[in-house]
Amino acid sequence: MFRPMSGGLPLGGSESAGLVETASLEVYPAVAEAMRQAGARDSRLGPGAVIGAVRRAIAAWVLAADGDETALAAVAGPQAAHFLLHPSGGRWQVAPCPAVTLIQVWGFEPDAEPPRVRASWRFTGRRRFTDPGPNATAEGENTFVGLLDLTLTGSGQWQLSSGHVDTLDGYLGYVFTSRRETADEYRKRTGSSAVPGPAGNHRVFRLTSGFAEHDERLGSTASIDVRRESAPTRDEAEKLIQPAIWDATVQALGDGDWRPSMNWLDVIELLGE
Repeated sequence: MFRPMSGGLPLGGSESAGLVETASLEVYPAVAEAMRQAGARDSRLGPGAVIGAVRRAIAAWVLAADGDETALAAVAGPQAAHFLLHPSGGRWQVAPCPAVTLIQVWGFEPDAEPPRVRASWRFTGRRRFTDPGPNATAEGENTFVGLLDLTLTGSGQWQLSSGHVDTLDGYLGYVFTSRRETADEYRKRTGSSAVPGPAGNHRVFRLTSGFAEHDERLGSTASIDVRRESAPTRDEAEKLIQPAIWDATVQALGDGDWRPSMNWLDVIELLGE
């Protein structure tokens, strides 16, 4: 993917909004080429203008999450701003100081009426529930995904026309956990009463996924062990478990054009391996 450098935008406002300028940026190759071609005939459609508009829109959302909605109101319609700030039907909001870690520009339609750019961003932060309930417990830091569409207005300005925010689990459609095996789990797995300490450089991780093939109403699990020096990331774990999911699907249903989807994925470091 093409990864252009930051454009030095005057984001200002708050420390978390300032992180948007330095967040990693990825532009899909076809999008980057389309922006270069379109920018040759109209500077408003060029990489600098489009990427700058995306960063400013995300920075305006961060400022709004921090409590100042002025910048967001200037670049977004009321409905778009509302859904960005009140995801999941308004049950929760993103707490102040979200930290943007990655911005991806993955769609660009310069010949549409009006022209449109589509982008997403990942950030870490916490949820603030509007009605947490009497048994609510403090929630730790989460990873989230934001989506936005920008359209070019008649005045020549890029406006945020729609947007949405969700947890990464909600966006991808499955729950991911990564942890170390507990002492009780080790005893049940090995039958040993002595629990070993952490492993050395070559550690073993058990990846287990619950999945479903909804057309055939199949629900099952797949599991593999991998030996490596560090725990696989979410993206790595997903790629590692996919062949095992496919094998389990074919074993249950035979060859076919199956589309199994994960419901959950656990990465557990096995003790003493």
